[in-house]
Amino acid sequence: MKKGIKLLRNIVLAFCCVTTLCVGVFVAANFSHIQKIVQTLLWIDNCYLWDAEKETLTDGAIRGMLDSLGDKYTAYMDEATLTSLMEHVSGNVYGIGVYVALDEAGRIVVLDAIPESPAEKAGLHSEDIIKAVDGTNVLGKTLDETVALMRGLPNTTVEITVERKGADHTFTVARYELGTTETVAGTILEDHPDIAYVYITEFSEQSAVQFAKVVNELIQSGFRGMILDLRDNGGGEVNACIEIARVFVPEGPIVHLVKGDGTVDTKSATEAQLDIPLVVLVNGNTASASEILSAALKESGAATIVGTQTFGKGLVQGVYFYNDDTAAKITDGTYLTPMKNDIHGIGITPDVVVEQPEDASYDVQLEKAISVLKRNM
Repeated sequence: MKKGIKLLRNIVLAFCCVTTLCVGVFVAANFSHIQKIVQTLLWIDNCYLWDAEKETLTDGAIRGMLDSLGDKYTAYMDEATLTSLMEHVSGNVYGIGVYVALDEAGRIVVLDAIPESPAEKAGLHSEDIIKAVDGTNVLGKTLDETVALMRGLPNTTVEITVERKGADHTFTVARYELGTTETVAGTILEDHPDIAYVYITEFSEQSAVQFAKVVNELIQSGFRGMILDLRDNGGGEVNACIEIARVFVPEGPIVHLVKGDGTVDTKSATEAQLDIPLVVLVNGNTASASEILSAALKESGAATIVGTQTFGKGLVQGVYFYNDDTAAKITDGTYLTPMKNDIHGIGITPDVVVEQPEDASYDVQLEKAISVLKRNM
């Protein structure tokens, strides 16, 4: 027993020594930079006319460092923003019931409102550009910060100011308990009883399970083909889209995740669980995890892609936690399609390009998807 305790003690001491050595090497290599930060803190502490909160100074310094990288996906997250993000990823959320995304200009754009949600009832529409939340200008704020502002306690309200066709409109929207958000919905097309239509709004930790549940319910009808709608799906939890890809990809790579140090983590499929004709609908708001899924299905030959060029977000972010309920979201990698194509800033070109005219009285892209699917069935 004594030998075991002594061994454990030696291991702990060795670990502490190595950790201290690593910190020492880092400080030595970056001494001038660290000295500058410490010197600034000392000047503020000793010379600044007014009192300054140490926490505010620290948060400001971290925000400044991350903002200076010029990457709109890398950002500091305070406690409220981090809590909002973790709730959103888990699928257990509350808010106003709206899906939003960053457009190419860095603006917060409404993708869609959840049916019967306070956002839909208040009058928020897709393509609305969010300009302010409760009077706070969101120009320059991150997507996570803006979402955190829109959320709050159930049964309270929030004012959302949007730009729509060049004019500003302000809506008072109730907040409500969303519970576990259903990100997957499906049905058998009324005029085509042999076709299943499945729509994924975004990817949360629950999406793969929800997808399996929806498909298993629909499969009782005996459908022979499927349309998977990823239009206006801005992405989300990468592992969920990989699990859904494994349902259709027969074998081989789904995505190659490339870290900054060059290491590559390839996620693969071994055997398709559902071997049926498949068409995937995409548009300019199909981004990130949705593009991973679309590319995997296209390049493996598991699906035909119909719609318009996708958004082109090929970067991956990791969340790095501090010890005070805050975190940094940092772009720490990129991804390549199964054929090792980099789609960042480019997007995915559909096999069949079809625009959706604004004045169309019906879903032109869906009708095209049906005709393409019929030819493959």
